[in-house]
Amino acid sequence: MKLKDARDYYYFNSGKTSDLIRQVGLAGIAIIWIFKSQALQIPQPLIRPLWLIALGLVFDLLQYSVGTLVWGVYQRRKELNKTKEDEEFKAPRWFNWPGISFFVLKVCSIGIAYYYIISFLIHTIC
Repeated sequence: MKLKDARDYYYFNSGKTSDLIRQVGLAGIAIIWIFKSQALQIPQPLIRPLWLIALGLVFDLLQYSVGTLVWGVYQRRKELNKTKEDEEFKAPRWFNWPGISFFVLKVCSIGIAYYYIISFLIHTIC
């Protein structure tokens, strides 16, 4: 296996996880919406998971926004420094840490939200 292969697997899996987190987040909002009362009030036990889902979606946006900014500025600097297209170079390791941090935060946020939603559903249905 080459480093490129490992990187490709990483990008594929993190991209799929992000797609799924978005879908699960929106589904969570839909579940909460179903249980709202006639007066357009969300049941109190579903307020916290709604905020956590919204926060997870914000972390999703930040993951890609920060990654775009970091890598965009870096590649622009390389262009301005006349780096050749096929020239090998190493990027600083810290470049990925902001994106990885937001990735972990969004997965945790949505996961905790679903813990609350499932708890609510168990207590409501059973």
